[in-house]
Amino acid sequence: MKTKYFEYIAVYLSVLLVCVFVGIIGRLVLLEKGADEYTATVFFWISTGFGILMFAILSLFLNELVAGLLNRFLKAKKNESPESRISNEDLVKIESQVEDTLTKTGLSEDKTSAVDIEQIREDRRNAAKNQKQARIDAAIRYAQQEFALYATDDDLKQLGKNIIIYAEGIDFEKIKPVKVKDLSNLDLYHFGWNIWNCFKVSRQDRVAHFLKLTFADALKDVEVNSIKTHFKDDEQKGLIMIMEDLADF
Repeated sequence: MKTKYFEYIAVYLSVLLVCVFVGIIGRLVLLEKGADEYTATVFFWISTGFGILMFAILSLFLNELVAGLLNRFLKAKKNESPESRISNEDLVKIESQVEDTLTKTGLSEDKTSAVDIEQIREDRRNAAKNQKQARIDAAIRYAQQEFALYATDDDLKQLGKNIIIYAEGIDFEKIKPVKVKDLSNLDLYHFGWNIWNCFKVSRQDRVAHFLKLTFADALKDVEVNSIKTHFKDDEQKGLIMIMEDLADF
């Protein structure tokens, strides 16, 4: 603010000095032409005042005119589309480069079709399906290894089927109970967390429900909410411990 204030002082002082200088020159000229002292002095003040008045008028109108022109110019620049700033020659070069890139990547207009896009989608679906199937296979192998000493062959097969039902998001009405021996509730909790961590297809209350139905006899006195809160108790204790990754099975 102070800087601008001094700028105004400098401008108006300069104008005043110029007007006084012009008035003095005019007064001297009149005196040389034979005018009396009074007339020369009146001319001095009139010319000085007129100069200051003209500067004030010009400043007022010129400021508004310049501001209006600048606003119109800036608005036109803002509304100007990016394309209009690019020459026709540059546009041709850009279009040529885009076409070359699309051709190299196999996405030119001639090659891009509904069949190609659908094939890409199908490949992606198959890749996701294969990854999910790999996790299911690993989870079943893990379950068979962990429960081999504590369940019959038929129960091991049923446990594998239950895992598939959980992983695929199938209705739990198709789950059948599995009997196990010599395993504590803590072991079953750890197993449930490991299965949830392998797929992460649902919230933990769903895998708690899965455990409750799969090991119906062993967990008959435990509520689903209670199962959920004990998944990672004593992680490295028990016959079945917490595992962060089943990919090696």
